Amino acid sequence: MSQYVIVSASHRSGSESLRLSEELNQRYFGGTADVIDLFSADLPVWNGERAPTAAVTSVQETLEKADGLVFVVPEWHGMAPAGLKNLFLWCNHPHFAHKPALLVAVSASVGGAFVVAELRGSSYKNSRLLWLPEHLILRDASQLWQGKGRESDEYLDKRAKYAVDQLKTYTEALAPQRAALTSGLSDFPNGMS
Repeated sequence: MSQYVIVSASHRSGSESLRLSEELNQRYFGGTADVIDLFSADLPVWNGERAPTAAVTSVQETLEKADGLVFVVPEWHGMAPAGLKNLFLWCNHPHFAHKPALLVAVSASVGGAFVVAELRGSSYKNSRLLWLPEHLILRDASQLWQGKGRESDEYLDKRAKYAVDQLKTYTEALAPQRAALTSGLSDFPNGMS
């Protein structure tokens, strides 16, 4: 059985990203996915010199065991949070290589698209993370999945199930091939620029 990890990329306490991560876990993974909350993980800023802390090692170990990933990423001022970029500096190809990942952007209003473009363009080179062609954008985040029976929740539920089903299909197909796909990374650890 495949293992999934959901990364709540907000480093704010009590974030909507964390609430939505937990909601995705319950609805589409039966509560079996591990959830990494970047607020509680409190990773130190990577500077290329310091050794990984216990928090970094714990996050690395959780990610390394994953077969498939979901990143729930808030859009702050049109950008992904710095803490997520920091995660990609601490964790690279040993933790992410050739693992399918569903990108879920979160916006307090009508944004979210900039995060999708930013991460598709800048987060995969050395990590070798495989973003799915499908993604989700959760707009008006504080209103979503609050038990109010909104029409948009029904559409979102169907769309999210579709995206997660794709993630699961990619994960099942790629997991047996990961050893072959990653065999050359000791010779070529960084992607070409």
